[in-house]
Amino acid sequence: MSARPAAAAQLDPASAPAVGRRRRLWRWAARVIVLIVAAITIMMVALAIGMRLNDRAIEDHLATATATVLSVSPLRTGIEFVDASGATVRPDGGVLYPGLLTVGLQFVVEYSSVDPQVARVAGRTASVGTIMIAGTLAVTYLLAGPAIWWCRRRSRLPLWGSRRGPGHTAPPPS
Repeated sequence: MSARPAAAAQLDPASAPAVGRRRRLWRWAARVIVLIVAAITIMMVALAIGMRLNDRAIEDHLATATATVLSVSPLRTGIEFVDASGATVRPDGGVLYPGLLTVGLQFVVEYSSVDPQVARVAGRTASVGTIMIAGTLAVTYLLAGPAIWWCRRRSRLPLWGSRRGPGHTAPPPS
C-alpha cells in the first residue's frame, strides 16, 4: 500500500524535480547541431540554384573564346580572354568549374555575350558541382544524425517545446 503513493508521486509532473542543467545543455547542443545542419543545407541549395542560374545566363547568350589561366588559388582561378568585341576580359569571380587548371594553361571558355564576367570552362556545367554539393550534404547528415541522436538521448528531453507538452504552463491545482 505504501508503494502505490510513491509510484503516483513519480508520475505526478508537479512533484518531479526540475530538469537538470546538464540535460538542458545536451538539449541545447542538439539544437545547435540542428541549426548548423539547416544552415549548411540552405547554403548548399543556394549554391546549386546559383550555379544553375549562371549556366542559364551563359547558355542564353553563348559565346566562346580562348582563355589563359593567370592565377590559381583555393577560392578562385583567375583567367583572361578576349571577347567578341575585342575587349580583354578578366572575370572578377574567376572562371566557373576550374578543376585541373594550372597557371599559363590555355583552354576554351564559354561566356555570356551580355555579361562576359560570367564564364565557365567549355564543356563543364553545374552538374560538375552537383557531386560536391551531394557529398557535402551526405557527410553533414551522416555526422549530424548520430550526434543529434546522442545529445537527445543524453538529455532525455524533446528537442523543441516544453517537457510537459503544449498547454501545460502552470502546475495542476492541488
